[in-house]
Amino acid sequence: MRVTTAFNRLLALPGARVIDVSFCAEGVIVEVALRRRHPVCSGCGQVFTGMHDRHARRWRHLDLSGQRCFIEYRLRRVVCPDCGVRVEAVPWARAGARHTRDFENLTAFLAQQMAKTPIAALLRVGWETVGRIVERVVADRLDESRLCGLVQIGVDEIAYRKGQRYLTTVCDHRTGAIVWMRPGRNAATLQAFFTELGERRQSIRAVSIDMSGGYAKAVGEGLPDAEVCIDPFHVCQLASRAVDDVRREAKQVIHRGERLVDRRRRQPPARPSRAGARLSRPPPVSWSPRAESSCPCHSGTAHTSLAGDWRPLIPGPEYIRRLELLRGSRHAHDI
Repeated sequence: MRVTTAFNRLLALPGARVIDVSFCAEGVIVEVALRRRHPVCSGCGQVFTGMHDRHARRWRHLDLSGQRCFIEYRLRRVVCPDCGVRVEAVPWARAGARHTRDFENLTAFLAQQMAKTPIAALLRVGWETVGRIVERVVADRLDESRLCGLVQIGVDEIAYRKGQRYLTTVCDHRTGAIVWMRPGRNAATLQAFFTELGERRQSIRAVSIDMSGGYAKAVGEGLPDAEVCIDPFHVCQLASRAVDDVRREAKQVIHRGERLVDRRRRQPPARPSRAGARLSRPPPVSWSPRAESSCPCHSGTAHTSLAGDWRPLIPGPEYIRRLELLRGSRHAHDI
């Protein structure tokens, strides 16, 4: 089997045949030729019998055994009366692209599964190239009839980048597919969707939204007759937050009560203050001859009150001696 025949079966490029294969430092270079004879304008699709000029162009294809593979073709340019000088359309690549359809479809599929940085490292392309490929694939495969016959739709936002960057998404509840998306999450963003719908929005009967005031305002202006339903997720979220707030408050009240009871249990018995002790303690007394004459141990008479004979005395040896005499007279009276 010849190399060209093997690559024809291996690549299976639509509308083209392999005429040469070469290996170089860049990778595998596969030169092809179109099966049709007349060029087609890539802008409007008109077929022309003549051409303006030709020049070689390469398209990146899927890798072969770890080697980069390029499709090379001498591209013709035509003079279109509507589009001007344009290159011809090729069936294996989209207009204006430098990658084949198979390569771009693989990139778009990976973009649904992972971020752009690992895709760029895996396919060995630029980070910005991944974004441009995704835009071309979405524009090529976007179904224009997706906005027709909408009855029940859902509106929500999703964060796509740090710094409060959001996308407003609109999905069809019957199919579960996203039918519209645009950056932003305010009333003007959703109003742009209703403007794009035009008269087709008359078929919408119900709209599910979150509790955002901007979405509610846009739905009220764009679909005044539609039923507005609140997303159950946000309703349950608010209910859970309310229950959590009540639980937290109750826990704080119980905790404060337990701490108060525990503090009272651990508190030692109250002791009289120094000021109270001074007030309850009898003042120092001084012995007088009148008190000594009325003492039972000296006079032999009954004990009388000495409250009127207490006088303050500066502490000292004399004070202690007289205090002992007073204590001895009380002891004798008790006997």
